[in-house]
Amino acid sequence: MNIQSIDGYRHQSMRLSAGDLSITRLGGVHMKASKYNFFFPYDADDNKLIAYNSLSNATALMEKDKYKIYTDFCENGILIDDEMFVDQLKYGRFLVDDSCDELSELKMRLLKGRYDTTVMGLTIATTADCNFRCLYCYEKDAIKPVYMNESTENAILDMVKRQIKTLSSLMIVWYGGEPLMNMETFERLSRALINLCEENEVLYDALVITNGYLLTRDVAELLRELKVGSVQITVDGVGDIHNRMRPLSDGSGTYDTIMKNLIDCKGVLPRVELRINTDKDNAIAYRDIVEFLKNNDLIDFVLPYLGMIVSYNSYNVNGCFDACGFSKHDFDFYEEYLSEIPRMWRYPGMMSNFCTADAFNSHVIAADGKLYRCWKDMGNPEKCVGSILDSKLGATSEVFLKYVLFDVTEDEICNKCNFLPVCMGGCPHMRNEGFDLEQFICSNSKFVLDKYLNITVNRKKERESVS
Repeated sequence: MNIQSIDGYRHQSMRLSAGDLSITRLGGVHMKASKYNFFFPYDADDNKLIAYNSLSNATALMEKDKYKIYTDFCENGILIDDEMFVDQLKYGRFLVDDSCDELSELKMRLLKGRYDTTVMGLTIATTADCNFRCLYCYEKDAIKPVYMNESTENAILDMVKRQIKTLSSLMIVWYGGEPLMNMETFERLSRALINLCEENEVLYDALVITNGYLLTRDVAELLRELKVGSVQITVDGVGDIHNRMRPLSDGSGTYDTIMKNLIDCKGVLPRVELRINTDKDNAIAYRDIVEFLKNNDLIDFVLPYLGMIVSYNSYNVNGCFDACGFSKHDFDFYEEYLSEIPRMWRYPGMMSNFCTADAFNSHVIAADGKLYRCWKDMGNPEKCVGSILDSKLGATSEVFLKYVLFDVTEDEICNKCNFLPVCMGGCPHMRNEGFDLEQFICSNSKFVLDKYLNITVNRKKERESVS
């Protein structure tokens, strides 16, 4: 049994029910099965199982006779006389000390990540304006010709300056509206933040989320100069499929311009993530998009992935996937096109807190200086938690507290789930908005964990055979 801990992705299915297992003495120490164990059939060998522990993120191939020894110990108290096997079970955390409170350990991880003040995350909307009118946009009612001014820029800089001496990293997401519609703020504020970080030896990382329509080669070269490490663009199918869902504000198409920009920018930006927003109506649109990327030598430059369209504004309610349906469709996409590409390797990734929305030292800053917890709340006056212009960061507002005080380890449903260390309760915004847990909030990968783990094990074995 060779245990590996690998960074990557997320998922669940059948499990060993650890909660009811008897506690047995092993090698002088009371041991019990971890509550975060999974055991799946290994498709390539009927005599082996895949063992995975979501708290340690360890994966192992386990012979079925070893698995029987393990379950005999856990269920019937039959001692394991194979010392190396015991050491491996403990190393992968398939067995833990009787005194180990795994849920409390997970809570400590949550709180440590959530209240870490050495990392600051800022989502900065350079404008509330947008040149697109996407059918499913959750910001549709908040689009307006408001552009961030220098007073707001200076207030952002003042906030960063107050904390810069205690920071190890500053993470920026450039957002909108469409952030490239206000390149003056983008460039001016970027340079100032980069200088601050360099002067104080703070790691600077930046991502821009753009519709790609204004991403010419000249703009891409400027983004690279401004240390933008990743660009996310959305395309919802080829040609008319995309143009119907993501038209310009005047109704005209956008697909050809975006794809031309991708070709023109090849090799300029370090990483481009191409999000393919997907519902049941455009479910196989990814096939034509991936073929386009391959035919234009973009597959090594552009990382395509599927995004689940959620009906925030009553768009196509019956045509949207739920989490389980989307996860299966997403796996088909991955298996068909991406599983052989090394950088597309998907593997469960452990979390502390879920995202910037429930992180104390992260802020979403709208173009007018108003503060929010989640970018999906921008423009909604009921979700505003303060303003950066008067230094009110909203730490005592009801909305702020609802995001940062929710403890998933105390949730009566989630704290029983053995996938919790990977999911950490799912999207805080969707939870606050009352979306159904199983249908929308649970991690998509939970439903096809066995499939991704089978691919992971096979790829690792292939690498070992080559070396």
